Amino acid sequence: MVKKLYKLGLVVSLGMFLFVLFSDIHNLDRTSKNYLSEHYISEGVQETGAINLVTSVLYDYRAFDTLGEATVLLTAATILAFLVPVTKADMLGTTFTIIVYQATKYLIPFIAVLGVYVIMFGHLSPGGGFVGGVVMALIPILLSLTYGIDFSEYKLTPNTKKVVEDIGAIGFILLGLLAVLTGNNFLANGQAGFPLGNAGELISAGLIPYLNVMIGIKVGAGLAIIFNSLMKEQ
Repeated sequence: MVKKLYKLGLVVSLGMFLFVLFSDIHNLDRTSKNYLSEHYISEGVQETGAINLVTSVLYDYRAFDTLGEATVLLTAATILAFLVPVTKADMLGTTFTIIVYQATKYLIPFIAVLGVYVIMFGHLSPGGGFVGGVVMALIPILLSLTYGIDFSEYKLTPNTKKVVEDIGAIGFILLGLLAVLTGNNFLANGQAGFPLGNAGELISAGLIPYLNVMIGIKVGAGLAIIFNSLMKEQ
């Protein structure tokens, strides 16, 4: 009985805390709530060089949050890689017609081109490292679904995917440290030594295109690891 009351008290206390917290946020002056969004819209292109304002927020104003999100994905992929059984999944014995096998073979180059485009032009148009990484992850996922995990991991071994994911994560951090070397804040886009260039050009927006590349390869490899790991546990 005491334990139940203790747990109930914790839940009620947490609920009251969240109620007060969100009430204070709701009661903030509208001007102060809209300040950041108005600043991003009016000054984002000039300060970051990226005409995609979503990307400018993710990789400049809130780049540290992006690093945290990437770390969550890295942690999930690492844990699943350790938990998977030694035996291989056979996709429940699924077999496809020759049409499916040939269609997959011809689709993969187009998926690769689309993924690279979305990553490389993420600071100029909708897309970026996260979306492009998801697109690139479709390649090993399609191989696993169509030809089986054995074939997929023969073409792209788990160790290769893990190394690629590590390169993406470490590369992101090293790029962020460039600004620290110049006496500025970690992941400070405009102070990392890369010129912002002319907004709208491919080589522009300072660090953002390079951060997109690192996040793209990290997300792509991470999702591929997670997918195959979950399939092995079937």
